[in-house]
Amino acid sequence: MNGVSGTENSKNIIYMQNLTESQLLNATVVNIKWERVTLFLDVKVEFSPEIDKNKPLDFYAVNGAYEAKAIFSEESVNGDIYRLSLNVTNIGNAACLPTGNYSLVICSDTQILAVAETDVNLALRFDDCSRNFLYSGKARRKVYAVTFLVKEWAETLPFVIHILHAKEAGLGNIYTPKKKGQFITSQKNKFKALKKKYAFKLMQKMYYHYRRRYKNNKNTVLFLSESNYNMASNLKAVEKRLRERGLDKNFNVLSFSWFADKPDLYNIWQRFNNQRLLMKYVAMANIIFVDNYVPAFTRIKIDLKNTTIINLWHAGIGFKAVGYSRWGHLAASAPFIGHRIYTYGICGSKRVANAFSEAWGVNIERILPTGMPRMDKYLDKAHREAKTRELYEQFPICRGKKVILFAPTFRGNNRPDAHYPYEIMDFDKLYDLCGDEYVVLFKMHPWISAPVPISRYADKFLDLTNYPDINNLFYITDLLITDYSSCIYEFSLMHKPMLFFAFDEMQYSISRGFHHDYRLAAPGKVCNTFDELLAAIKNKDFEFNKVEEYVARNFDVIDSNSSDRVIDWFLLGKIPEKYSEEIKERDRKMRLINEQLSFISLEPEEIIDDNTLEEG
Repeated sequence: MNGVSGTENSKNIIYMQNLTESQLLNATVVNIKWERVTLFLDVKVEFSPEIDKNKPLDFYAVNGAYEAKAIFSEESVNGDIYRLSLNVTNIGNAACLPTGNYSLVICSDTQILAVAETDVNLALRFDDCSRNFLYSGKARRKVYAVTFLVKEWAETLPFVIHILHAKEAGLGNIYTPKKKGQFITSQKNKFKALKKKYAFKLMQKMYYHYRRRYKNNKNTVLFLSESNYNMASNLKAVEKRLRERGLDKNFNVLSFSWFADKPDLYNIWQRFNNQRLLMKYVAMANIIFVDNYVPAFTRIKIDLKNTTIINLWHAGIGFKAVGYSRWGHLAASAPFIGHRIYTYGICGSKRVANAFSEAWGVNIERILPTGMPRMDKYLDKAHREAKTRELYEQFPICRGKKVILFAPTFRGNNRPDAHYPYEIMDFDKLYDLCGDEYVVLFKMHPWISAPVPISRYADKFLDLTNYPDINNLFYITDLLITDYSSCIYEFSLMHKPMLFFAFDEMQYSISRGFHHDYRLAAPGKVCNTFDELLAAIKNKDFEFNKVEEYVARNFDVIDSNSSDRVIDWFLLGKIPEKYSEEIKERDRKMRLINEQLSFISLEPEEIIDDNTLEEG
């Protein structure tokens, strides 16, 4: 069944030429490794003398219908070992690798050179390499399973990746005892779900009504937040700069913010009007800037493919895993959520773009290093001097003292159960340690409602949780104490020491997960007990050298022009060529895979042909 390389003009299909029988190349998968949702394969490649070793190779995941569904990225080559990678939650088209069985097919241009085999030592530990990624902790839990196999009854060990996307069996509640009032609660929940269903359908109809009305709308920009009362952070900085540059004369600028997931804040008419305005503005806009997750983009099925959506997420980079980086945990995201639809995202350095790409399920080429717009003002010398004077006037106990800022993240899954265990802190010891040298400011995460219990230490401790902008506090801070918070990103540019009070480091790493090795990535000393923390303060044991290493890794540019870059690149279409070419090349590869490549020339015995699995 050897095919001929060529193109069917009517459909522009490229038929891959099968040269496997020529044995120009042999490929064996020798190792499997995972980093959260990214699969790494080490493939040993042996070349025959007739083949050019310098010619690039392509590694495709090909299913039983002779279709390539994904192309692996080549991370490195060490001798005859190729290190490949594939994010199974985003194969390049903002979707998971579909249910099916996949062979690893090695090609050069339009020639199929080999189908990968499995090293026998690796095959014996396939069970340890396979993964079950749980997600959707509410209602019906589901699993995305990645299992490694060899093709049965073959003479050798053909390497197979088996993907099964399944719902739970539905037997989980058979032996659950009935609780008092359970039936009434169940009916109430069903009624709430029904109300939501019809509310979302109504919003969908609103959107398409306004879309028809404003179909010829051009140059309309929407700054949108569904997680804040008011416009803030990067959104606020970019909108302000846009108006300062007079571009609001060229663009119709809309701004909309509300707490979509806080129904208790609004009566029914306010909610209806908010939903109506949201759908109207989204329908009107050609370009939408968001600052975080937008629930409407997940819950309401609307077509936004002709709308450019840019996420200006506030966090530079932290430790904790979020979004799709949390797959495998009960509260992890579903395969499709609103993050998937971003056209672009921003970061401070291309070296950390992968963290955003993985979390959102967006191609890494589309995460661009504009820097954080909200830091433009933060890095402005005049603003810093003015805020420093203002803070010393507002909080006079800080004058003449070294300031310690305690700013940890919350514990819990989300806003409703957010808390911090104050009982693990010995406030008496901390107070005594301060002496005449220190004062301590506490800036807890805004989701934590319980106040810090420090009322009897008022001469040295201040609870500034309600202070609006933590960045301003960094100006007068001499030592930052945090844990897994992203606030280290901004503070690192003060070039001052940090300590990390990670009393639950092991539990947090297992239950929440980190993007990088916590102790290696933390720009300061990590302390697991409160006594260790106090000793580090007393001895000034900060491991300060890590701060400069952190800055070098996380910032491509340090200036006050991030807002201008966001406007120029995304609004005015001036993305630097080196980034735009990377985006075009990835898009070209995905079009090739999705629409053009055919591996029909492979023999049935060369590829696993069981592709009859149904997706759950």
